Amino acid sequence: MRRVSLDLSLTGRRGVGVVLTGMIAGVGVVVFRWTLRALVYLLQRVIGVKKLVALTEISHLDGVRLWLLPVMILIGFGLAKVVSMRTGIASRGERGADRVIEVVNGATAELPLREALGTGVAGVVALGAGVSGGPEGPIAMLVGGPLINWLPRLGLEKREVKVLAACGVGAALACLFQAPLAGVLLAGELFVAVGFLGVVILPGLLISAIAWAIESAVFGGSPLIGHLSFGAIHAEMYATAVVVGLIAGGIGLLYRWWIVVVGRRVTRYSRSRLWRWVVIALVVTAITSLTAIAAPEVLSTGTGWIRLVTLNAMLGAWPLWLLLVVPIARLALTGLSLSAEAPIGVLGPALIIGSFSGAALWRLGALVHLPTSFGTLAVVAILMFGAVFGSIGRVPLSMIAIALEATGSLTIAPLLIVAVAVAAAMAHRYGMTIFGAQVPPGHSPLSALG
Repeated sequence: MRRVSLDLSLTGRRGVGVVLTGMIAGVGVVVFRWTLRALVYLLQRVIGVKKLVALTEISHLDGVRLWLLPVMILIGFGLAKVVSMRTGIASRGERGADRVIEVVNGATAELPLREALGTGVAGVVALGAGVSGGPEGPIAMLVGGPLINWLPRLGLEKREVKVLAACGVGAALACLFQAPLAGVLLAGELFVAVGFLGVVILPGLLISAIAWAIESAVFGGSPLIGHLSFGAIHAEMYATAVVVGLIAGGIGLLYRWWIVVVGRRVTRYSRSRLWRWVVIALVVTAITSLTAIAAPEVLSTGTGWIRLVTLNAMLGAWPLWLLLVVPIARLALTGLSLSAEAPIGVLGPALIIGSFSGAALWRLGALVHLPTSFGTLAVVAILMFGAVFGSIGRVPLSMIAIALEATGSLTIAPLLIVAVAVAAAMAHRYGMTIFGAQVPPGHSPLSALG
């Protein structure tokens, strides 16, 4: 398509780029959420379940056509496979956010629109069919692809396009978790290793504001989890934060090992022959379906369960075995779903793993009669919520912001800083990140702009 030349000054073109980026991010999130809601509603109707998230039915699925659940999940895997073959990305190891990070931090800014939109749509359908995964993979492609392809037509330099693309994807991810301030931090920590403050703060704030205005105008601006009251902070809670940080760091390293090491080995096996992919897809479908009958929290993105698991009023309805099984199942199924070439994300499952692990840790403490001064269920769950992915995703500041905005409270900020810092130190000690395309500090082509 012929480039459109705009008779604007450089400042004017940059301003148009910022507005366009914010609008694409905001509209992308709205369309994504509408589509996912429609697909989940279709899934509910097909398998005969009134609600996948209900206060009275949280430990089992009760539907008249549950036998159709594996059929729907297999359809999701099948569509993802077809898209990966038709768009030419079957040989790539990256998916979603990792692919966009690779493009932004690479020497060139090339992300074919067909690949981006195809992968994004396939990811949405896979999640809507019940495949375990996170929403940030599809939304990163749906927003990042158009930005990388359309912004150069404004006459902007390649580096400016990359900065705006990073800000747009960061803003979209932040809107998904209803944490607009985290958009700037996500743009910096995910894409620009050094000097990101001077690069993304101004455009990032404007883009996040535009995207959040569009998203909140459609869906409202309530926190992801709700306005939680954490009460007074006691000195003993800092010991809890350290323990949570150590456990969260270990979980993050395990998550990364499973996703990156084991997942890639299985993926190479599945890509070698079509019949091998069919076997893996059938196995993952069967495991997901059987697990979902006892723990529907493993289906789709599952972020709605985070709100419930952090409420003390729901404590009696969550058996300890469920709090222990869900994180393990989420970790296993997300890795296997990626191995079956579903273009999904890894951030969403990490939040589920963290919040449920935190609730389980609190329940274990309650069994040994640990004093409540060491923290309530909400405190421990939110600390783990932020620390797991804050460590292995190399986004500690972003996860602190997301956790604070998700709860509508700053009370827990000092504890979050401690827990996330300890967990991040563990991941940094081993030089680990779950995003293979993230570059070491000082090696980003954008770092010179800071």
